[in-house]
Amino acid sequence: MTIKEVLTTYSKKLSSNSPTPLLDVEILLSHILGFSDKIQLMMNYNKDISQDDFSKFYELYKLRAKNMPIAYIINKKEFMGLEFYVDENVLIPRPDTEVIVEEVLKILNDMTEKHKFQKNNTDKKINIVDMCTGSGAIILSCNKLCNQSSAVNFYGIDISKKALEVSEKNKVRLDADSVNFIESDLFSNTFFDSMKNNIDIIVSNPPYIEDTIIPTLEPDVKNYEPILALSGGMDGMFFYNKIIEKSTKYLKDCGYLIFESGHNQSEKIIKKMKECGFSNIYTKKDIQGFNRVVIGILNR
Repeated sequence: MTIKEVLTTYSKKLSSNSPTPLLDVEILLSHILGFSDKIQLMMNYNKDISQDDFSKFYELYKLRAKNMPIAYIINKKEFMGLEFYVDENVLIPRPDTEVIVEEVLKILNDMTEKHKFQKNNTDKKINIVDMCTGSGAIILSCNKLCNQSSAVNFYGIDISKKALEVSEKNKVRLDADSVNFIESDLFSNTFFDSMKNNIDIIVSNPPYIEDTIIPTLEPDVKNYEPILALSGGMDGMFFYNKIIEKSTKYLKDCGYLIFESGHNQSEKIIKKMKECGFSNIYTKKDIQGFNRVVIGILNR
């Protein structure tokens, strides 16, 4: 079969299992054939695919036909222009989450510019903690894209050992040696003993889906993405509430707490933040117009 024939035949077969069947087959074929983009694939439409390559493609196609997400099948996902390793131990980074990284970068760059930190002056470095880090997409992107990353201590926190194995892989892939990943159930690790009133920014995309909603999610989400990273309790607020309450012990005065919000949770997050002493609270919308990011400043 030619590449074009494979595309035509298997995208049609996949149409009942995927909203983007042609794109899925193009990605799987490009992955097997080592093509860097769709243009390269198009330029080879009329070439025959070897039996060995077709067999490899077909094994991946069968996984996608069972609704496994493409990112898990090929073990990679682009986020903020960077390529991350992902597997079923972590959530797949979404484009909506880029909004939170963009906001963190604005704040980080403003902090480093204002204080004129000296390189390797550890006593004055900014401390940023990514709570529920998963693949490390948020904190690693901040590290790679910050204007003065040498002025910042970067920490990623997660309760899952398997998730931290993924984030460590991404740390190596992205040559981000200065990022430290720590296993902890939120703030329980002894690492936080030295961080009281000492963190400038806590950022988090915590589990926030209501437990009753999870069974209604698309099969590629509910059947493959880790429940530990999805479930936010009965009202979706379990981790938001815990992080907001505990963060006041560790943030500096005027420190920032920054959340990714579920599409219907921003008002509840804002209310809780106000109750715990946060002010100057504002939101940022995603491309769909939802309040995707909630930002507040702690005032003691």
